[in-house]
Amino acid sequence: METDEIIEKIQELESLRNALAKDVQKAQEKQRELDNILVKLKSLSSEVDSTKKAAIIEDIAIINNTERKTIEDRLSSGIKKFDELMLGGIPVSSNLVLFGPPFSGKETLAYNFAAQSITEGVPIVIIAADKDIRNIKKEMARILDEDISLIDRMEERKILRFIDLYSKSIQMASPSKYAIVIDNVSNVSSLMKALDGIAAEMEASFGYYRMLFVSLTAYIPQLDEKLLMRFIQQFVQKRKAENGTAMYLLEDGLFEQKVYETISYMMDGAIEFKIANSKQYVRIVGLGNVKSREWIEVYARPTSFDLGSFSLERVR
Repeated sequence: METDEIIEKIQELESLRNALAKDVQKAQEKQRELDNILVKLKSLSSEVDSTKKAAIIEDIAIINNTERKTIEDRLSSGIKKFDELMLGGIPVSSNLVLFGPPFSGKETLAYNFAAQSITEGVPIVIIAADKDIRNIKKEMARILDEDISLIDRMEERKILRFIDLYSKSIQMASPSKYAIVIDNVSNVSSLMKALDGIAAEMEASFGYYRMLFVSLTAYIPQLDEKLLMRFIQQFVQKRKAENGTAMYLLEDGLFEQKVYETISYMMDGAIEFKIANSKQYVRIVGLGNVKSREWIEVYARPTSFDLGSFSLERVR
């Protein structure tokens, strides 16, 4: 064999070996998951109190309801009417920015997106850059109509992960013993390293994951424009490569419009919210096929929202 042929064959075999190693790792993860279910099922036959038994049954139900999705699938946002607008949900591996003023509906969509992960047993990592982790947990528990202990259990099981950039900025200890704590938002290299590690675990064991960034607004006054854009570009590209479906909150009115336009250009799309004449509206920008790209009225509910009528014609 010629040298070039040998090198090509080596590369081919190394690629095959790496693929097999990844399959073995996923099989081992599945085996551990099944072992865990067996242990839980056996414990149900023993004498345990009703509260513990209910928790065991809940954990088994979450595991059994979990389905691996492919790149062609769509993820539920957690809000039925919004999923209808999106023709079934958000495409897996999409990165989208939620842009609008405070209390316009974007936070509701973001936390429903996160809570839906708990419902489905899909891994999610939440980056808390300008919000207390405890408040995020409370919002998710409120949406699920559950005690916050359920959210804590999901964090303990690593279905839910946090990267905490907020606590040290206000000189307090992180409220989560499981969170990765970073000293300040300008330490982008530590954030990237922490998220890469978590994402690799989630992608290897599950095939895809969700991510919520609360929020990108915290970075705009901390980084110069070139560094900010380079950071966001690298961040988004990595999430797409790992089948990470991500939402990034971004406040309107705190910076020039061109900053938002540049950020949204690097995403797969944007969900824009606005308030006009005491009414809330939403529209979709990008993200492939949707039912309408017009501004649609948002009707707020205690933990969700409904939408006004929109065209049934598919818009490309």
